[in-house]
Amino acid sequence: MMWFEKLCRFSAKHFLWAAGDVESFKNRAENAVSSQFINSLKFTGLDVEPYEVILASYAGAAIAFLISIAIDVIIFYFHAFSIESIGILTLMLMVIATMAFPLAALQFLSEYPKTKAEYMKIHSLGDIPEVLSYIVMYLKLVPNMEDGIRFAARESNTSLGKDLKKLVWDVEVRVYRSMDDAITSFANLWGEWSDYFKRAIHLIRSAVDEKSKSERNVTLDRALDIVMEGTKDRMADFVNKLHQPTLVVYSIGVMIPLALIAMMPASSIVGLKVSVLQIFLLYDVILPIILFFYIRKILLLRPAAFNPPIIPRSHPELKNVDRKKNFMEALAAGIFFVVGYIGDAKIASISFFDPLSHYIPSALFLLWGVAASISIYCLKTYAPHKKIRDEIREMEKEFSDSLYVIGKRIGEGRPAEEAFNYASKTMEGSNMGRIFALTSFNLTSIRTSLHGALFDKKFGSLRHVYSDRIRAVMHLFVEGVKKSYEEAGMAAVKMAEHLKQLQEVERRIKNSLGTLTAVLRSTATAFAPLIAGITLGITELISKVVGNMDLSGISENDFISGTSNFSFNINPEYFILVVGIYVIQLVFLLIRFANGIDEGDDKVEYMYSVGKAMPVAIATFSIATVISMILFGALSPSF
Repeated sequence: MMWFEKLCRFSAKHFLWAAGDVESFKNRAENAVSSQFINSLKFTGLDVEPYEVILASYAGAAIAFLISIAIDVIIFYFHAFSIESIGILTLMLMVIATMAFPLAALQFLSEYPKTKAEYMKIHSLGDIPEVLSYIVMYLKLVPNMEDGIRFAARESNTSLGKDLKKLVWDVEVRVYRSMDDAITSFANLWGEWSDYFKRAIHLIRSAVDEKSKSERNVTLDRALDIVMEGTKDRMADFVNKLHQPTLVVYSIGVMIPLALIAMMPASSIVGLKVSVLQIFLLYDVILPIILFFYIRKILLLRPAAFNPPIIPRSHPELKNVDRKKNFMEALAAGIFFVVGYIGDAKIASISFFDPLSHYIPSALFLLWGVAASISIYCLKTYAPHKKIRDEIREMEKEFSDSLYVIGKRIGEGRPAEEAFNYASKTMEGSNMGRIFALTSFNLTSIRTSLHGALFDKKFGSLRHVYSDRIRAVMHLFVEGVKKSYEEAGMAAVKMAEHLKQLQEVERRIKNSLGTLTAVLRSTATAFAPLIAGITLGITELISKVVGNMDLSGISENDFISGTSNFSFNINPEYFILVVGIYVIQLVFLLIRFANGIDEGDDKVEYMYSVGKAMPVAIATFSIATVISMILFGALSPSF
């Protein structure tokens, strides 16, 4: 049971009393929700009732409101319950946050089933090219639609593969009269989201009825071409629509906020009191939340394409990955820098070290501690996953060429062990070469079957290869060898061509996204931290200039408070800390945006990218801050 179902159950158990007449409330809830909402519950498989969702959304909003009020009370307490001490700007930010937080919770929970359904459908579309290629490759070998669907459902662990498993089950329990009826219904269901998938399915159905093998293969190839072109077109359309959202993220997340930082010292001239609490609320709470939801909204529209391989925890190279141990080591590294922060504060009191401590703010130690903890945990936990993923992708690139070699040898009537041995020598030094060498060894030394040589759980050459693509194709190859060596050889050559086609589509999609994501990553790791560091130096310069200005001759009617000296009363250490936290949040948000565009919903790739980007960003921010404060500090006496 997922968290949303648990929340709905909890709300129905503890808050149903607030609805009054229970049966009446249930009926009103059933009538209030749309048919789209009901279809979303069915599609996602969420085991909840409409009234439970409504109760959960109301309860979530109420809890969010109480949390907001509690935070407001704490803020009032630290300001001695004085509105004048808090300031108008802080009060406005508190009111906005107190209203926005419950409304956001209400909207998020009430729309969650529809959002999840849309997310699942869009990401299932990314499975179409691979799943359909399994069906096409099988039908070229055995022109039986039901067996082809069963093969694709068995070999694919994707969302669409699970839908095919359900389709096969529905046929077995007689929900549909035949597989033909089931496929028609399936094509119509997905036609709303993917017209090219619907057209491809109908072409495949017609191909099975073709009497001529050559005509059948031409029709099947046409169905696969439609899917490939449709995938490319959807992704190209998404890329074209990304320019404006990227500009918005860049503007409201980087340029405008960081430019406003430099203007804050001058705000004292017009009598506007700016406190570190106000800056913290604006930069470290409100802005990140706005950016998070905006980025999330954009990424929900991304058409998924070619989902990454799933690596189980049982993989030999992942057995030594201890998340708790990595977390404790990362935490220890963070504490080390906190101790450095305390030590720097003590060193600052010694006159000999005073110049050094003046130019290296103590707040940077805290930021280094946070960055070190995040980076160490992410890299130690997810680098092994990344390494295995990269090896699998490299193997898939090699696989199409090696499959072509095997297909040619098998087509000549050579035995399987000879074909695999020849391919291993041809691909010597590569991962696929080692796998084919092990396959040949199993066939000649252990005298096992071809299926056992490849897939046996104890000694099979593919037992630690977690690529659905490679395993599915080799299953097809085994089936083909049982039928005919010549047929299997021809099928292997055709499968190699299909894999090349898949890889070419993947490469083009990556290239179309590469420029945009590279800009986002460089902004997160270099450009935004650099601007933030330079801006802090400018801020210190402006605060000193404003503090030394004599404005006693200017009247209050000129939007000035009437005092002769003005100063920016925020401790520079706190100011650096607040801006540094915002830089860390920008790394999380912009890397999520870039990885979401490039890789989709891939947690491993995202966490690994954060681990690499975080120390670079904080190092850039630290260097820029120190250098800018030295340079601009040297200019301040001239004023």
